[in-house]
Amino acid sequence: MKLNEMINAIQTIKKGRMVKVHYITIKGDYSKETKTTIRFCNYGKISGVQVKGKPNPNEQTIIKDILVYNTNTKNYYLIMKTINTNHKAKVKYFYKGQEIDKATFDSANPSKPNQQPLITFKKNINDIISLG
Repeated sequence: MKLNEMINAIQTIKKGRMVKVHYITIKGDYSKETKTTIRFCNYGKISGVQVKGKPNPNEQTIIKDILVYNTNTKNYYLIMKTINTNHKAKVKYFYKGQEIDKATFDSANPSKPNQQPLITFKKNINDIISLG
């Protein structure tokens, strides 16, 4: 999405509400399309949640807790929070535009094991297909 489209989409969403997002992750000739549900909120203000890590000094806040600009990469990033629901993310895997299965994708792109469950992640707005 372009910056103007992203800002317009964000302005229609209330913080704390569940939002559908569709994004793509590209790794060389392989890509992964994901459709999932996320939230925009400040998890640090929820009781029982401990904020870990330090803020990135290269990031400038555009929309608090939602959109940042990184001066090193010169890119805008959407900050998304995962949620626990019964609905699983719908993921499709591709190799050079042809759909493949997850095992083939994972063998070519091994993932790093996570020590803790992923709560917050950032995605370049150029990788966002739709929001809302």
